[in-house]
Amino acid sequence: MRDRIQTVLRQLSQTPALEARWLHTLSLMEFIGARKISRTVADRHPSLEVLGHLTDETRHAFAFKRLSAEVAGAEITGLLCPEAAGRYFQALDHELATWATSYTGAPDMYLHYLLTTTAIERRAMVLYPLYKAASRHAAVREELGRVVTEEQSHRRTIEDACVARLTAVGASLDAALALEERLFAAFITELEAAVARESEEAQLPPALTATEPVRRTLQ
Repeated sequence: MRDRIQTVLRQLSQTPALEARWLHTLSLMEFIGARKISRTVADRHPSLEVLGHLTDETRHAFAFKRLSAEVAGAEITGLLCPEAAGRYFQALDHELATWATSYTGAPDMYLHYLLTTTAIERRAMVLYPLYKAASRHAAVREELGRVVTEEQSHRRTIEDACVARLTAVGASLDAALALEERLFAAFITELEAAVARESEEAQLPPALTATEPVRRTLQ
């Protein structure tokens, strides 16, 4: 999986238009995460920990959107595989909640938050450093470094709390991470196909006009 992620990130980073849309998609995913936090564990005035996490996710959504505009030269509306990105996030949230409830017997909103956050931040710790190495834009690399530092600042606390709750009900984090791996692989498959298709289209010569084949035939 790591090699596949590295390869597709290197490919999309070669084309500014593709990278700008990729950054915009990352912004969307961070925004989806922030919105889920605000609608669940932060629907009332939350703890410092949760509020800090919500702040970070919102800042990341803003930072990636700003960078997408910087790379593109103007604010854009296009995204790269937005449906696949949305499916990954929504399916992960739903399937982890269903899986956890099979152990707890009833929905545990805070555990669901801990699980989804742990799985996504584990993924971010692989994805963002690989993207930092692939990007040719200094501003993108600098921001990714800040994002990784911010994710690490609360990841350990959240993951420890998640493991403690899972252990109490006889569940293992490994099973949850395997579920995330399967869903992210589906997202990467769609991303690979989109990047390959658009990279090929970008390299095609301009289409012949309707009269050119006729002229050549007559010659």
